Amino acid sequence: MKLYFIETKNTDPRLRALYQKAFPEKERIPFYELDILPGSHFYGVYKDPHANEFVGLLDILDYKQICQVRYLATEESCRGQGIGSKILDWIKENRKDSVIVIDVESDRVPCDNLDQRISRKQFYYRNGFCASEDSYQWHGDAFDLLTANGTLKKGEYVQLWKELFVLLKERQSAQNYL
Repeated sequence: MKLYFIETKNTDPRLRALYQKAFPEKERIPFYELDILPGSHFYGVYKDPHANEFVGLLDILDYKQICQVRYLATEESCRGQGIGSKILDWIKENRKDSVIVIDVESDRVPCDNLDQRISRKQFYYRNGFCASEDSYQWHGDAFDLLTANGTLKKGEYVQLWKELFVLLKERQSAQNYL
């Protein structure tokens, strides 16, 4: 099965619906802000080139040889068909020169969805991702980092986000000035 990745500015309502359904509210940024950072790419994933058969979404951020997979989800009716693995293959093929980073809820802390967290991590391991030394806390949850196409140095991920937040503040200041 071939998949088609169509970069979008959040215009397909199916993208918003899947985004809101697939990710807990506290882990989502406002939908309209998905493409605000430099290097942001938001894709609808389809089974056909005309965007009729919607199967998922992908949001990635490219910055300094790092490709951060921020959001990846498949339609519930499409799960178990290998679509998530095909999306990861596409990322690895199209970002060969970047370390690909995915953050997942940690399975090393008490939680209500431990089986789901373990299953999600195992999915990424089966698709060639490895555990990283780094982890972080966000909105009261612990996240582990998984990488493919290389590794990150300790603290490199946090540094990346510090730099991105500075860029974002500079961009917002410039827009307020205009």
